Amino acid sequence: MSLSKILDEINQQKEIAQQDLNVISPKALPYKKGQVNSAKQKLENLYVDYKNEVLKSAVFILVTGNESEKFASIAEEKFKCFSVDGKVMFKDILNKVNPQLYKNKKINSFVFEVFGNILEEKMKALDVRAYNQLIFDTKYSRVVKDENEMLDVVALAVTDIVGSEVVGLDALERVTQKAVNKNYKSKIVPILVHSQDEEFIVSITEGLKRLNPKVVRVSAGATQTDLKTKISLEEVDEKNVEETLKTIALNAQGEKA
Repeated sequence: MSLSKILDEINQQKEIAQQDLNVISPKALPYKKGQVNSAKQKLENLYVDYKNEVLKSAVFILVTGNESEKFASIAEEKFKCFSVDGKVMFKDILNKVNPQLYKNKKINSFVFEVFGNILEEKMKALDVRAYNQLIFDTKYSRVVKDENEMLDVVALAVTDIVGSEVVGLDALERVTQKAVNKNYKSKIVPILVHSQDEEFIVSITEGLKRLNPKVVRVSAGATQTDLKTKISLEEVDEKNVEETLKTIALNAQGEKA
């Protein structure tokens, strides 16, 4: 089904699921409870259907450079795109750990075990049932001074061991929630994953392509390395962002820009 048809079904089932059972007569209450429970189950299934359709319709736009956040902000606020911080998943994991565990200390297997347990909860939430466990390796052994350095280690280890696809799956979950709330029905779903960490953006590219081959890298503003991106903007403004998004949309539709 298309996003539009799935949303119509979602809205219908929402009306049933949100019925106020307190105003239902005792005689009709068992029947109405059955209706509500059935609608809630259907909503769960429809949400999965919608998320799968979002993935099929998605174009992952990976944005890096010193103005990547500005590009993503304009795209989301002005042009109905969906924007996700590329490292937000790892930040969420890091926020659940006491910094005293790693701050100014050398990373070891115990630290990885703690992060691995939190990652397991995250993977369950993403409905990922099988994945490579986060196992310590000496290449991750280093002294970290603060949260930013630990964030880099967590991002590196998870994308290296588990696979960079997880970044796309997390972005997909976040975008699907936003899209349902916005009643989003367009045939193309532009998902911007942004980070000023150029190496990180490059490293997740192939993993996202395994989820959906429509992946485009964009350099927004100055970069520290030559990323050889097809789209490179020296300056970021509303006009440039709009033109870039139009080009990407046309290519996604199989047309020549």
